[in-house]
Amino acid sequence: MIGNCNMQLLKAGIICNTLLRCLIIVCCVGCWTSAFAQTADKVAAAPAEAIQEAPASTSLTLLKQAALYDTPTVPVPESVAVSAASAPRVTATEQAIDQNNALAEGEKQPKSSSAAAVPSGNAAVPAASLSDKQKAFIDKYSHLADGQAQPAASSSAASAVSAGQTSAAASVAVAAPAKTKAAFDPNEYRPGVTWKPSQSTHFNIYTQARSSGIGSSNMQMTFEAAYETLRRNIPWMMSGKVRVFVYQDHDNYLKYEPRAKAWTRALSYPTRDELVVYDEPGKQKELQEVFTHELVHVFTQQFFAPKGSTKLMTPVWLDEGLAVYMEDQAYNGSQGGQWSQDLRKFNIVPDHKIQTRSAGILGRTPKPAGARRRGRRVVFVSFDKFIQEGSLAAMEKQGRTQDWYLQAYAMVRFLLNRSGGSSPSNRMQFEQLTKLLAQGELKRDPVTGYPLKDKAGNSVYQPYSLEKALKKVYYYNSLSDFEEKFWQWLDGLK
Repeated sequence: MIGNCNMQLLKAGIICNTLLRCLIIVCCVGCWTSAFAQTADKVAAAPAEAIQEAPASTSLTLLKQAALYDTPTVPVPESVAVSAASAPRVTATEQAIDQNNALAEGEKQPKSSSAAAVPSGNAAVPAASLSDKQKAFIDKYSHLADGQAQPAASSSAASAVSAGQTSAAASVAVAAPAKTKAAFDPNEYRPGVTWKPSQSTHFNIYTQARSSGIGSSNMQMTFEAAYETLRRNIPWMMSGKVRVFVYQDHDNYLKYEPRAKAWTRALSYPTRDELVVYDEPGKQKELQEVFTHELVHVFTQQFFAPKGSTKLMTPVWLDEGLAVYMEDQAYNGSQGGQWSQDLRKFNIVPDHKIQTRSAGILGRTPKPAGARRRGRRVVFVSFDKFIQEGSLAAMEKQGRTQDWYLQAYAMVRFLLNRSGGSSPSNRMQFEQLTKLLAQGELKRDPVTGYPLKDKAGNSVYQPYSLEKALKKVYYYNSLSDFEEKFWQWLDGLK
């Protein structure tokens, strides 16, 4: 009897425990449903700006919370367009969590080409199962499901969605794949030539396929030797790889290269970071010299001009003078080549009286450099005229092109290497001079010393003229002072 009572009490306890657990579950589900409903109502009433400024993952979460998770749905294929009457949503809790996590981890969603797109695996919600607020919310903010800000209504479909139309004509196509950057085409400027690409440490090389004969085997070494010459002297100007096109011979160079002239050995296109040469077996030393010259033009353009500029920005006298100087260095290092020899053997004189403070006499004409020399007479023009942009063209008309280049070489050599060696102090001064000419000097607040900024937050630079830069770096008070020191140096050059 007692056993039966105990058994009945045990069964009653189990039943009560079971009913209590069911009651707890029902209460929890009710609270969870009420919380989601309240969240959906708040989101639907929120301003559009607040939703658009939220992170992509937050916007997607709000969209999922506003929908009904227990409504039967039919999957929609990814290739099918979405109409304004049936906005996308996730139909299972597991899918919602997976996709939300994917966004949080930075996975890229396909970009939409218009107002709405279908995330992979989503399904449509029957319109009858949604409240009015849920319909309005999904219609207005479904574009946030792919993590994109709402695009402007640039198509008829987007306009229909923003106006609240539910016609099937307001469908929006799935986004097209993102565009990829086109590969470099070596025939863009040189059609009709078959190029074989190769690389060295600092160059991307395109060599014309040979129709006959054997080409030089050490072209890459020649190019890298030229690069090394520049690196020893002007490393602060050098950056990035340079493209080089190598024609198989002089005839093909003249036939296919648009700017080729019969007397040229190489060409440079500084605004495109390109050099053009032709192969001439047995003459690699000559090629190295002219290649070095043209390579200077590419790097000075990179240094003086803003990136992407199509205008040559380097002062002509400095650009050509530095190119000739490096060409001379490529011949025989610090001993120099033909330009150095010409500077020593020619009878070089100024075309005007040089103002000088020596011995308290003004207007003294210095002893002509090389007055003891028997070489060709060369006349250098005044520096204030020489540094003008049209000076080269003017001397070309007079048939004095060679003299102009010799003067540019002499001026740059005096500034960069007047002692004839590889002085670090001279190189540092020349670096400072070129930087002042290229970008000016950083302006600072006179009180705090901090760099000044413009309205866009960019640093402000004070532009420098050549005369002002020479005074700051070399302590020459004027161009006349610079010119006087130059002639003193040239007169003592042996």
